[in-house]
Amino acid sequence: MISLEDFRAEFINDISASAASDPQHPYPLDVFIEESIEVLRDAYSLITEMEPHFWDFSEGTKKYKNMHINAGFLDIPSNTLNLMFADYNPGDIESITNEFLNNKSKLLINFFENSLKDFFFDAEKSNETVQFANDIHNQADSISRLHLFIVSTNKLSKAVKKLKLSDYTFNNRTYTIDLDVLDIEGIYKSKLASFKKDELVINCEDYGCKGIPCIKADVETDLYDSYLAIVPGKFLSEIYKAHSSELLESNVRSFLKLNGGVNKGIRSTILNDKSKFFTYNNGISTTAKEISLQTKNETQYITSFKDLQIINGGQTTATLAATSIKDNADLSGIFVQMKLTVIQNADPDLIRNIATYANSQNKVKTADLNSSHPFYIKIEDFSRKIYAPKAVGQLVQQLWFFERARGQYDQPMMQMTTKKQRDEYKAKNPKEKRFTLTDLAKYCNAADALPHYVSWGGEVNAAHFHNRMLKQWEKDSAYFNEYYYKTLIGKKILFAFIEKVISNQQWYQERKAYRPQLVAYTFSKLVECANDLNLRIDYGDIWAKQDVPPQFEKDVALIGKIVFKCIYATQGNIGTYCKQEACWKIVKSKDYTISDSLKKILVTPQDIKVSETSSKKEQRFADSVRSEVDIFNKGPKYWASLLERGLQQRVVSAQDKKNLEIVVKYCKMEYAELSKFQLKYALETIKKLKDNGIE
Repeated sequence: MISLEDFRAEFINDISASAASDPQHPYPLDVFIEESIEVLRDAYSLITEMEPHFWDFSEGTKKYKNMHINAGFLDIPSNTLNLMFADYNPGDIESITNEFLNNKSKLLINFFENSLKDFFFDAEKSNETVQFANDIHNQADSISRLHLFIVSTNKLSKAVKKLKLSDYTFNNRTYTIDLDVLDIEGIYKSKLASFKKDELVINCEDYGCKGIPCIKADVETDLYDSYLAIVPGKFLSEIYKAHSSELLESNVRSFLKLNGGVNKGIRSTILNDKSKFFTYNNGISTTAKEISLQTKNETQYITSFKDLQIINGGQTTATLAATSIKDNADLSGIFVQMKLTVIQNADPDLIRNIATYANSQNKVKTADLNSSHPFYIKIEDFSRKIYAPKAVGQLVQQLWFFERARGQYDQPMMQMTTKKQRDEYKAKNPKEKRFTLTDLAKYCNAADALPHYVSWGGEVNAAHFHNRMLKQWEKDSAYFNEYYYKTLIGKKILFAFIEKVISNQQWYQERKAYRPQLVAYTFSKLVECANDLNLRIDYGDIWAKQDVPPQFEKDVALIGKIVFKCIYATQGNIGTYCKQEACWKIVKSKDYTISDSLKKILVTPQDIKVSETSSKKEQRFADSVRSEVDIFNKGPKYWASLLERGLQQRVVSAQDKKNLEIVVKYCKMEYAELSKFQLKYALETIKKLKDNGIE
């Protein structure tokens, strides 16, 4: 296994190489910030989002204090302001001391204080950090917590104990301050296959509640224990204020971000008719790995939770917290019913299904929880076996690496003992060819003319993509074939090309802001302009060349400038404006005709249809072979059991019974193979059983 010292050296070398090849992040510090955000979000679940922001002020006055930030995010649904200080040291490793942490924490807090004052009022309004600061000023009464992050390529001194920063008070409002430090050792550990984040333990007494009365449901199963409980609203509010991002499954987080987090009806009941809150509210659904129970006067009380997760009812919880902060509401006397499932052996499939069914009424489903959907597994499979065509001068044929689950890319390298092994791995799987589920959703939604979805960022955009993908999967799963995969990579390559072109434009260089939105909108506008001519972008050709034809550059630059003028025309927050469909409608309405040189290399819908149809046929054949193998591998006993349960529950017809009997005989090798029609009818019967909960 790679040592910490070797990991640090290679980590810094990789950052330098990435910076040298990325015009948007020409400085290693920028790349390090992006890497740190990814670790904090995906490995430690300490944040839902964090955006690069930079402001340094070292000429402090009596009115305005010295300040410095490198990234931040205002997470209104969780009433939290995240602020980051990045310490990038490419030289010899140094120790991070208490003094260093205190000094940098003060700079972050000072940024918050200066934002609440009028420091940024006269600054350039279109600057992302200025808009961020003004948002903080305007939303100050919705913030209860500052979560500070110090990230570093140095190592935390053993003399440093966990810092507990004092609450911060300004204009008679008090804000809780939390500090987390991500040093090089924390980054190193997050890449190991054995990595597990610390489990969240909530002791009820720490949040003003001696215990939560509950009743255990008499459910005959070894998979889980179920409880019904009555939870004080104040307890929910307090744990949410302290641990919001760690308490919420990703689908709940994306739902809250999309819908603002505060429900007016719930808020009104809290403020005006709280005695009826319990009756009006549907309650919450939760899971936990473990709970502690005490019995008093024949009543059971939950006294602590390990890894508590709110999988339905996030808006109820968020509104309780927000109303107590913004309206100073008294939550005493408010109670919420809670269904709690304590999972035995932490079965991920069971947790996933609970979350899916508990949130079935929500428009926005999860991104992360559904990464085991067959679609993502299929993309992962393609990405491990379909090598990209070699570029000129390229010695090693390479893969585009789809990281379906966290750590799939880094963990194999962490187990390698020599630098040569790791270099060979990276030569075959270069980091710039790695992409994640949220990246995939970004490319596809931009190409499908949904840039306002892309502008919402990772989880929300991925949730939108996931819902659209499910409809197509149900309609025809063979649509997602090798041709689809190659065009997906073509979209990724074009997306990166648009990033590069926009980054080099003078109008962008003058402001260097909102690149993700500019790229998504430019991509979508380019697609729409081609559609207007009844032409299509040939992503298959981009895959074959592993590059974008130069004819695209002029049009991308001109369309990018149209988008730039549109989004900067708003009087409000540009980032918020880009999330609205109204913004896309305005961009779409702007006249632009694609150049003749680009027209010549676009293709017709019929050309695309030919490639899609051919690939679908191949995929259907491959899927049928795989299905037949899967059926055989499950064995005759499994299918006989399904048939028996189907008959008992009266969900199988005479034809279904015949279909499953053929499957049983096939598994007993009484048939050499299933015919095309036998397999088709068998799969239809299997689906029917699954739809009835029999599998």
